[in-house]
Amino acid sequence: MRTHHGQGLALTMLIALAGCGQTPDTGETSAPVEPSVSIVAPASPSEPDVSFPIAAFAGLNDGPVSNGSAAELQEVLDASANGDGLTATLITPEGTWSGATGFAAGDRAMVPNDQMSIASITKTPVAAQVMQLVEAGELALDDLAADRLPPDLAFDTNGARIVDLLSMRSGISEYMADEDELREALLTNPLHVWTLDEKLATVAPERGPVGQEWEYIGTNYLLLGLIIEHVTGRPIAEVLRSGVLDGDEYERLIYQPDERPTNPMAMPLGASADTFDENGGYLPSIANATMSTSEGAMASDSLSLARWFRGLCAGQVVSPGSLTEMTDFGKRPEYGLGIIDRRGEYGRDSGSLGHTGAIFGFTTVALCFPNQGIVVVVLANAEHDVDTVAGRLVQAAST
Repeated sequence: MRTHHGQGLALTMLIALAGCGQTPDTGETSAPVEPSVSIVAPASPSEPDVSFPIAAFAGLNDGPVSNGSAAELQEVLDASANGDGLTATLITPEGTWSGATGFAAGDRAMVPNDQMSIASITKTPVAAQVMQLVEAGELALDDLAADRLPPDLAFDTNGARIVDLLSMRSGISEYMADEDELREALLTNPLHVWTLDEKLATVAPERGPVGQEWEYIGTNYLLLGLIIEHVTGRPIAEVLRSGVLDGDEYERLIYQPDERPTNPMAMPLGASADTFDENGGYLPSIANATMSTSEGAMASDSLSLARWFRGLCAGQVVSPGSLTEMTDFGKRPEYGLGIIDRRGEYGRDSGSLGHTGAIFGFTTVALCFPNQGIVVVVLANAEHDVDTVAGRLVQAAST
């Protein structure tokens, strides 16, 4: 489900266990117009006013929090569940805590390491992988997307650069933009394996100005996945696993459909465990995994995802300079390079940033709080206000 971060997580989901759904931004369907290309300033890295504070995350404690803190955090999670299934992880200077509440699949209780779809949080690892390729000299932020895509791909990239795709400022229209059509496609045939041609054929010909106002459009990240594969000559899952997902601590942070979920797993909306096989062996289904790919198909447990965001915010996944570029919200307000400015939700003094996700049966959030030196992840197998849960947990850990 594609959601604007400023609209919160008051989402409308279909309560159907035989399939899955996404809610995209609604696209225009007017008559085709000529692409509009704007002249914008180069995207070569410049010195920002403030470098990203990686030191706040460098010394976070991998050991457990105290018994008292663990009990308090579990109490907050339980009180926030409202009957839904939730897992959460906090990594703090005092220690690491993971908890669970509610049900994962049928009457099986949720456990802290239940794997779930993380939906659009996928965009942050994909953006980080692009930045690794920039660091290696295989890409540049100013490269035209058309020059880095397969040459036989007949698709109008609107004169957009790599940086425009990363920051959702390409002016390219959304794929599967008709919400009803998308919902119908995914719910009626959860076993359909979507092809790239099928998806790109749904992109409307209209194009907006490049490099100006950002608009949450998943097509940008579909194209970035293709660019990663074309530049490296390898499947994106393989590139990620040897790149930004390299490390034993990230084994359960997986890229579907190339990598498969493993037990324990939470089913969408707490459905029975049989739903997994009925929907093709992916979370929430093979149709959704092949539809979303590099813009929203990853799955994880909360601890693995929190460890990854800790590594990212500590400057260990990409260089400190790349991380500063990704989070330069002065240059790119609201949406940086695969990272959302979340200070509006948690208070300007929190400095919080990260990403949210929502897909049929799952809502997710992963955040770094530089001022507190805390990483928090909340995953729900329900339509749930995970932002509020994350805020309550951070507040409890900070007092």
